[in-house]
Amino acid sequence: MKLRPFVLAVILLSSAAAFGADWKNVAPGVDYREFAEDDFDVHVTRIDLANDQIRIIGSRESERGMRVSDFAKKTKAIAAVNGDYFDDKFNPIGLTIGACGQWQNTRDTKREGFIAVGEHRAKISRQSEIVDPPEEWYQAAISGWPLIVNDCDPLSAKELPGSDAFTRAPHPRTAAGLSGDRKTLYFVVADGRRTGVPGMTLARLASFMSDRLNVCTAINFDGGGSSAMWVGDHIVNRPSDGVERKVGDHLAVVLRADLPSCEQPEIAMTSSTTSTTTVTKTTVTTTTTTPTTTNPPL
Repeated sequence: MKLRPFVLAVILLSSAAAFGADWKNVAPGVDYREFAEDDFDVHVTRIDLANDQIRIIGSRESERGMRVSDFAKKTKAIAAVNGDYFDDKFNPIGLTIGACGQWQNTRDTKREGFIAVGEHRAKISRQSEIVDPPEEWYQAAISGWPLIVNDCDPLSAKELPGSDAFTRAPHPRTAAGLSGDRKTLYFVVADGRRTGVPGMTLARLASFMSDRLNVCTAINFDGGGSSAMWVGDHIVNRPSDGVERKVGDHLAVVLRADLPSCEQPEIAMTSSTTSTTTVTKTTVTTTTTTPTTTNPPL
């Protein structure tokens, strides 16, 4: 059936309106959307870095080892995600800059890349580039590995580093991406390890962020059971363990009025001051693949 131009225009406008309505505004300059389709379930927070009412912060060193929800509550975060890989004492692997400055004993190396955010600007550095010391405009920085979108092109499975078990197998994933003009930041969490939703390979995550979000650079963070996203007042995804894990560091968006004061002494968090957020889960697959030791743990 041939559609007349007017009818076709109405259909296209309606589709565009429906697409736009899928994004939910949760704060000035901050929108959230869940992409639940076929065999994937991806949660995205879209952040307008040009909006003067909000700021991006990284966790302070005293907030090391907190769950995303506990960190978000403490900082009054509008949205937050987990960050870098970490050791058995929750020390992040790469450069970390929190709300009150760079963490001790962290720096940028060839092992990881990082995302840095300042006032109305951001950049993602690939793992082959070393920035040491950090540039003065960095107000928050979280490291990750590997870069998955570069120069607006998603990297393929053959181009991405890492083992088959880590890079080319589906897992829950956390990532951050930037638009071509670097004015829009995206937090992305892909759920996985449950019936019908296995997770994403790094190549599929890269393609999703390029095709659906139009990012031009993106970096992968710690994933697996660590992947968690807070939006508004709760965790919006389903962590694969059924409950949140404690993680090394975090990235969050807050209202400018809620920026933490660095004049107050930091209070180290203990097990008595953190709580476990239980997450309703569906059937979770019990067989998982452990990456080789040359890749970050999941």
